[in-house]
Amino acid sequence: MRKLKNFLTNLQVVKFSAIAAIIIWIGGVITALLIGLLDPAGPSYDPAGYNPVINYISDLGNQDLTPMPIIINWAMMNTGLLLIPVSLHMRKILIGDESKVLRKVLANASVVCMIIAMVGLFFTGVISEDVGEVWDNIFPIGYPWHDLVADFAFTSLLIAGVLISTQCILYRDILEEKIGISNPKRVRIIYVINSWILTPIFFYMFYTVPYLWYTDHFWTFLPWWQWAPLWEWLLMISLSFWLISAGVLTIKQINRELAK
Repeated sequence: MRKLKNFLTNLQVVKFSAIAAIIIWIGGVITALLIGLLDPAGPSYDPAGYNPVINYISDLGNQDLTPMPIIINWAMMNTGLLLIPVSLHMRKILIGDESKVLRKVLANASVVCMIIAMVGLFFTGVISEDVGEVWDNIFPIGYPWHDLVADFAFTSLLIAGVLISTQCILYRDILEEKIGISNPKRVRIIYVINSWILTPIFFYMFYTVPYLWYTDHFWTFLPWWQWAPLWEWLLMISLSFWLISAGVLTIKQINRELAK
């Protein structure tokens, strides 16, 4: 167990994991989206094809809407696994040399939320929309399996983002001394706007507007601000922004530590 922990927290492993996760997540989402858009008819010959305004992100993993659903599912699974070492390393960044109890509690809570989010992201790819339908029939729980693991990922990422952003504001040594940011004020402002304001708004709207599918033709009778897929995409973009930025800052911190 100790060997596994030492491996996962090795600086080179964490750095590689962060770089690979960023490339795989951005590349996977863009590639899956382009394939869905460039194949307008889709395998089910739906004339509307895939449309990010009226289709959920998980629809990119639906064989009825894209010829290659494995791409987004593969990106979710691999990103979730690769970011576990990064999540563990964040504790080292967030905790100071002589941290008080509150700072340790916030750092540990952030790591726990990150790990839960990564596990949720991994299983969101494993239990895709297509697989989820099978699970719903074999192991019915009264709630879609795919939506359940996706909810865990979204909620945990939201909480982790708020916690980590808060610590970057409360404890100035994180950005200035540990990571070496030359203009930390700008980073803090961006984090506040994204993690404290935009992400909670997108999260609230997504989970409160009518949860309808493209087969319901909801765009014909609902105003645009009640289109759930639109809010899910905005939520995913805001969460991806802070997650990718956290990965970049982690890489910068590791480079700084290795250069000593």
